[in-house]
Amino acid sequence: MKKLLVIVASLLVAVSAHAQFGVIAGVTSAHNNFSDAVKDAGNVTQYHAGITYKFDLGLFAIQPSLIYNVKGSKLANFDGFGTMEYKNGYLELPVQLQVGLNLGIARIYGIAEPFIGYAITNNTSLTTGSVDFKWEEVPNKLEYGVGVGAGIELIKHVQISARYFWNLGQAKNANWTDMKQAVSNQRASGIIASVALLF
Repeated sequence: MKKLLVIVASLLVAVSAHAQFGVIAGVTSAHNNFSDAVKDAGNVTQYHAGITYKFDLGLFAIQPSLIYNVKGSKLANFDGFGTMEYKNGYLELPVQLQVGLNLGIARIYGIAEPFIGYAITNNTSLTTGSVDFKWEEVPNKLEYGVGVGAGIELIKHVQISARYFWNLGQAKNANWTDMKQAVSNQRASGIIASVALLF
């Protein structure tokens, strides 16, 4: 038993020696492709920010984060309503699994990123006015999904990454009959781009 404890302690010390704490922030776009996301970059109002912790395992790295992530979308051409924009703010826990190639001052890596989150804010507006949704109109505050993408790490301290994410749960519901199905079908999937500073 003592040997097992010594081995576990040694592994924890070895891993912590290659661990880095950091801060992460960026934009979250509801567009499904990069060209549309870039075109709409000036109008992006969704964002994310939080803290991150990278465990460097050589070829692989594990990087969990705790972020506030605002996700949403615009739904256009509703009769009598115009354009509706909705946003949900999630306290989110993404865990990046990175596989990378070290090129000296830079490391290029691929990303698989399962995530889970819990809605703590929600806001919906119409071109004809503003509507405040009640919490019971959000079918499930819990969200979950997965992202895939790529990134580059410079001098072991700056990460720039982009991922496409699939939100596997419904984002929102609505009371109005003519809008209910269209809104409930939205899953707030899209593209996320981040910059992380590691210390």
